[in-house]
Amino acid sequence: MEGNHCFRTPLAQMDFDLSVDGVWAIERDIAARLGAGRGHEVMDYLAQCDIELLRSLARLGGERAIWQRDGALWLALTRITALRKVIFTAPPQAVLRRDAAFSAAMRAIGEQCMQNADACAFVLHEIVDLLPYPGMPLDEVLDLLDSILTLRRLNGIPDEKVYRHGSAGLIACLVSTADLITAAAKAPCFCEEALDAHAERTSVLPAGQRWLPWHDFFAQYPDLYDRVHPQVPDAALILRRWPQASPGLRKALAATLLGAIQDDASGDALAAVDRLITSDETLFATLLCEQSALFGPSLAGLIREKRYPALFPLLFALMTQSRRAIDTYQDILRAILAGQPTLLLTAAPGKLDLLIPLLSTSQLRAMLPQLGAMIAKTTSKAVRDALVAACAHLELDEIRAAGWLDVRNKNLRLACRDILLAHPNQAGATPLLAAMLAAGALDPASASSLAAALAPTDAAAAPSLAALEAQAAAITRCSAAIKPLDHAPVLALFQPLSEHAARAALHLAATGDEALPPLASALMAQLSRGQRARLALHATQTWINNDGEPKLRWMLRLLATGADDRIAEPLGAAVFAWGKKSRYPRAIVALAQLSALDTPYALLRVMEAAESIKLKGPVIHAAVKALDAAAQRRSFTMGELIDELTPDFGLAGGLTLTTGALSYGVALQDDLSLRLVDAKGKRLKSLPANKDDNTLEAWQAAASRFATLAAAVKTSARLQVPRLMSALITGKSWETQRWTQLFLDHPLLRIIGRSLVWQAEGAASFRIAEDFSLIEADDEPFHLAPDARIALWHPAGAGSGEAEAWRAHLADYQLTPIIDQTGAPAALPPAALLTAERLLAPVALRVAHEDLDAILTSLGYRPGPRGGQNPAWIDWHAWPLPTAALEVRIVNGACPSFPSFNTPVGVASLEMRAAAREYALVPTASWPLSLLATAWSHLLLLDAKRLA
Repeated sequence: MEGNHCFRTPLAQMDFDLSVDGVWAIERDIAARLGAGRGHEVMDYLAQCDIELLRSLARLGGERAIWQRDGALWLALTRITALRKVIFTAPPQAVLRRDAAFSAAMRAIGEQCMQNADACAFVLHEIVDLLPYPGMPLDEVLDLLDSILTLRRLNGIPDEKVYRHGSAGLIACLVSTADLITAAAKAPCFCEEALDAHAERTSVLPAGQRWLPWHDFFAQYPDLYDRVHPQVPDAALILRRWPQASPGLRKALAATLLGAIQDDASGDALAAVDRLITSDETLFATLLCEQSALFGPSLAGLIREKRYPALFPLLFALMTQSRRAIDTYQDILRAILAGQPTLLLTAAPGKLDLLIPLLSTSQLRAMLPQLGAMIAKTTSKAVRDALVAACAHLELDEIRAAGWLDVRNKNLRLACRDILLAHPNQAGATPLLAAMLAAGALDPASASSLAAALAPTDAAAAPSLAALEAQAAAITRCSAAIKPLDHAPVLALFQPLSEHAARAALHLAATGDEALPPLASALMAQLSRGQRARLALHATQTWINNDGEPKLRWMLRLLATGADDRIAEPLGAAVFAWGKKSRYPRAIVALAQLSALDTPYALLRVMEAAESIKLKGPVIHAAVKALDAAAQRRSFTMGELIDELTPDFGLAGGLTLTTGALSYGVALQDDLSLRLVDAKGKRLKSLPANKDDNTLEAWQAAASRFATLAAAVKTSARLQVPRLMSALITGKSWETQRWTQLFLDHPLLRIIGRSLVWQAEGAASFRIAEDFSLIEADDEPFHLAPDARIALWHPAGAGSGEAEAWRAHLADYQLTPIIDQTGAPAALPPAALLTAERLLAPVALRVAHEDLDAILTSLGYRPGPRGGQNPAWIDWHAWPLPTAALEVRIVNGACPSFPSFNTPVGVASLEMRAAAREYALVPTASWPLSLLATAWSHLLLLDAKRLA
């Protein structure tokens, strides 16, 4: 670096741009010139360069800039840049020692800056912060506080305004409470900072003792306490100030005191509240009405005990202001309702499901007439369910005497229906239900459900088409909700039903409680299977095209009558369209429909969501939960279920499509495309055009099925990648018979599997050949033992030259691997970095936050929850492997939960946890070599971005 020839352009003549990369380029050039002994050139440049460039250099962080690694250099640069009202980001304390000498140097720089009349604010905001140091003498602290006060006044900052630059650090240097009080007496702004310091130091003391040393101070400065009482919620100080306080101040003091109740274990604050309420109940009543958040369990107990005339009537409303509040105050509410059950009538109807269980049977019995009016105002099924449970203890005559059965209100009638259907006395309830049905007291959907409950239909004696048409004719008005489906092409799918019966079926679906009403199911049963499938597809597409509108969610009830794999494609796409953004709840609804379809292909789309790194956490959680439920329905483990989620679409058994008198076989090509095979053996890309109107419907059904199959096969092949990658990394293995069934005999996977390399335990590696025999890398036949265990081959456990041999073999056969096995990480970590439960990161590994985030996101990691040592920090990042019920975690140091450019983040270790065992640590001794090599490669990627 010596000599001028190394720098052809003087620094002052260099071009620059203000992008991040451009500013770092200037920093590197400055560092090079400093290293070459050209410090004077650098200093001259910084003294006159573009001010925006200088400010951009000052913002460089991450402890990477040369001045952040050399305290003396930073101080020398500061002597230049401070005169231009710019200070570079300071080095960490380990590099820049904060002591008396440094403080004196910074004070001298500040005094030099003050020669410029408009530099006062700069000194106050930037330099004063750097003056405090550990062990600073009291006299020096107080002298600096006086100087700060002078600066503030010169800058036009009122003494009352807390403008925290410098003084907080200086006040932290004050050791005793007496010194803090001395500082507080200088100005209100210092007072608030001194109070903060005292509160932090005495947080472990009982609330009543924390502020005792300050009582005399506030006796001398009562107006100051009026400003800072929220910081000093001391019951004794508030009681002392109360008599002289104005009405407005009393209200503020009362709010402070109420807020202090929960933290005061001594009961002093609660006793003070009792004393002040007694003197002015109206003030506290107004305050609680305006700021209900001040209400808490201790205050609730006090009001209940003392029964203050102005506050006790508010108690029930305060305890029922939210569903969470009702849950918190259950015991007090039960006691209050025991004495005043009519208070229940003042609650919001939608909260009755939480309040009704608090009533005794006798209280409920007495309130039935009035309660009916509230039930009529809510459509909540939860409220109806609560009534069903409570009314099970009442006699039917008591329910009838309350007049509920005579009221013509839909909500109340539904409640009566549910109560009677679940009542223990079914002999008495059945006539009442029959009378309700005969009187036409229910809407058609509810009536249909009730009629089915009263007279279950024998499948062998299902109603005729004419009988169903007659029942549908009784529905004279249809809901406006059916409008998106009320047009000729959709109604035509309902044939042989009339258009009116078709609309009736849609109306019943739109207005039913939850499931499809029985009459709607009976009407839908008249349709052919193909019609029901096309209707389900159309309903699904309509709902998705309307962006998953919740008001149109009723359309999804039509899927229960005959949906098939045709709906899996649009639903799977919708999951990813909605699952990355704020509309992810709609993605969860779409997942529920795929789960309900419960076919291998539908569940494969659910697995796609479970393996995704792009979807929001709740969507992934819902997908994993759906797979768990599917596994339980089949009595499978998760691994066994995943193995079953590659459908063969009937190709293994010789799938045939029929259009009238013509039949076509379906054949899978080596490129995974489908062909139709006619009677002469000719292969066709598509069905020949239909020429007979009589076979049009069959032709359309066959063409639709073929198109769906073609798309599904391609999608299924694509979705094998995450499944196979998970199996490769986790070392999953199969017994010979199971492996043969899943891969060698499967019509789709036997083709995909040609590019996969397998390893039989204790034997050579092999692949599936084009003739579906097994061969080794040198083309020699491989004989698979019947008792072998087979896993995907991984280079971490390979012999010398084996990876190169397979790479050449696959290239010779022009096979493009579906997953990259030969290029998978093969290096294993040093044994010294492996503990019993963790893989340690390379020593002292620190990475810039933006690099950590970019690398881990690309690898599929998600930030863990905030919390731990700091509520704003993320302590670990997780890479879920849901199909293996595992989670890999990288444990990091203090990591911001928000973008923080150049902030260094330490990386401590990597660990594996078992999701099925409440995320218990998995010992490293049981990690397969493939997973160990993959984990180590992740740490090496981070190490490549190590901060110097």
